[in-house]
Amino acid sequence: MTVTTKSDGRVALVTGATGGLGPAVVEAFERAGWQIVRERRGDLRSSLRWFDAADPAAVGRAVSAAVSSYGRIDALLNLVGTWKPQPSIAEVPDALWDEMFSVNLKTAFVVSRAVVPQMLKQRSGRIINVGAKAGERGTARNAAYAASKAGVLALTESMAEELKGSGVTVNAIVPSVIDTPANRKSMPDADFSRWVPPEHIAATMLFLCSDQAASITGERVRVFNRA
Repeated sequence: MTVTTKSDGRVALVTGATGGLGPAVVEAFERAGWQIVRERRGDLRSSLRWFDAADPAAVGRAVSAAVSSYGRIDALLNLVGTWKPQPSIAEVPDALWDEMFSVNLKTAFVVSRAVVPQMLKQRSGRIINVGAKAGERGTARNAAYAASKAGVLALTESMAEELKGSGVTVNAIVPSVIDTPANRKSMPDADFSRWVPPEHIAATMLFLCSDQAASITGERVRVFNRA
């Protein structure tokens, strides 16, 4: 089977486009002919500005601006996420717990909720969330992150069930450790060769947004490398 990832000018809304994973994803989709809509500051080519992806009002305005500018949203790539070193569960502060859930889980929910009505109107769309290996099996001193990413996986599966038959698919990429500058800085003694290159995740997302992946929904696509 020949897999064609070239786009006919489809539109992807990418949150977290400037994060560790974002640039590789944006580059892959642009190379395949996608129009990329992302939060920007001071860019006259876009009606969007920087917005808080956990703020429903700000997200609503951003999605409306995207539809007004491009007429449709064919894919939503929820890339916003964070990780920080964490203490034992008895020492996790409320602020750290709340941050993990706000950045990793709430953003995916809020932006998806805003985009789904437009995709239902089109009767087509792709939503891709980013889970984590730790979200499938928690690890010590990682409780807040693992719990938030487990929520992302549950959200993905619930949305997929709700949207079956609508033309909208929802899937999750489940990486181990992504090879980003931030992760290298946080874990300088790790074996980086075992980690997942962002380009590999970008290519997987591009396939999930292709016509050949129209029958794939509610799946956890594991991208672990050797980590």
